[in-house]
Amino acid sequence: MVGWNMKTAYRAALAAVLAAPAGAAQAASPVLQAEQSDVATLPPVGAHWVLPATDRDSYTLYDADAGKILGTVPASILGNIALSPDRRTFYVADTIWSRVDHGTRQDLIQEYDTHTLALRREITLPPRALAVYKGQDFDVSPDGRWGYVFDMSPATSVTIVDLAKGAVARTVDIPGCALVFPWKQDGFSSLCGDGSLTNVGYAGDKPTVTHTAPFFDANNDPIFEQGLVDHATGRALFVSYTGKVYDVMLGAKPQIAAPWSIQAAAGQPVAGTGVQEQAWRPGGKQPFAWNRASGHLFVLMHVGPHWTHKTDGTEVWEFDPAHHTLLRRIDLPQPARGIAVSGDAAPLLYATSADGNMAVIDARTGAVRRTIEAHSEAMILAPDLLPGHDG
Repeated sequence: MVGWNMKTAYRAALAAVLAAPAGAAQAASPVLQAEQSDVATLPPVGAHWVLPATDRDSYTLYDADAGKILGTVPASILGNIALSPDRRTFYVADTIWSRVDHGTRQDLIQEYDTHTLALRREITLPPRALAVYKGQDFDVSPDGRWGYVFDMSPATSVTIVDLAKGAVARTVDIPGCALVFPWKQDGFSSLCGDGSLTNVGYAGDKPTVTHTAPFFDANNDPIFEQGLVDHATGRALFVSYTGKVYDVMLGAKPQIAAPWSIQAAAGQPVAGTGVQEQAWRPGGKQPFAWNRASGHLFVLMHVGPHWTHKTDGTEVWEFDPAHHTLLRRIDLPQPARGIAVSGDAAPLLYATSADGNMAVIDARTGAVRRTIEAHSEAMILAPDLLPGHDG
């Protein structure tokens, strides 16, 4: 019936047009202009640009100050993204199949221009680890020379990619270890199952590999995989499931400080490992963020027993890790599974929730600036603006 009514209306309108005088019909017709093709360009990467993983098929680029979409960078749920130090390139390490979910497998790094979001180049890789969105699966050296890709096929290794040449330089085995945490220069470290670090030095020649003694209890109080690295200094912060913070200066001989407790810093009881022991604990899928300008650590927190390390957080606690002090507790508008923070002196805190919304929060006051319906996953990239680069 609906289709019949639409046809009747269309026929009546057409009859009216045909019955009108020729001059009247011409006067009512708009003058159509030929479309002109162009390519929009983006300005240099801004301090408050943010890229949450969205809808399992892309990273969406937002201007968080304006709350608007700037563009998208294609990536599957297996894809991980990094920004080049000069902020001119987004690199995506991804895996695809010729028939979507089967067929010929292709592992590659895709290189996108940050001004046009155009695909410039693809670099073929050996099989990489497939572990959904996880920033520590792929990273770029602070000088922009090397890409580090974590592999598992089935043994663990890291593929080192010469980004200038667009080719694999070599693959380094890291048995029993995983993930990549870049040094300030010429190398990276990986976390190992016995609670230690493997350290790989590489400057374009034969790699050198060293190992630390175990420094955390991998069986009873393991550390989160989502450790943070300040690329400018090579300093890393690793946090355990109970809330111990390990401050590490990465390198061939890492300097590992004695851990401190985030609960003790907050005046709370230190969390234990009891399965019924309720305490404030870190948790989520991306539970930590680090503001470059202040050096402050942001931690997503919830109340629960041991082994609730993937539970969404209800608060974000801000710490001064240099002095082991709590600065503020920020109530979230709804529980969040991932956080990130901008790197500037007026930082924004980004928190993604299970319904896909992303809250944009003034990190200095805790006030919610806006909530964006981003269809977001937990993974968020907040570009870390390095001094001396203008994009």
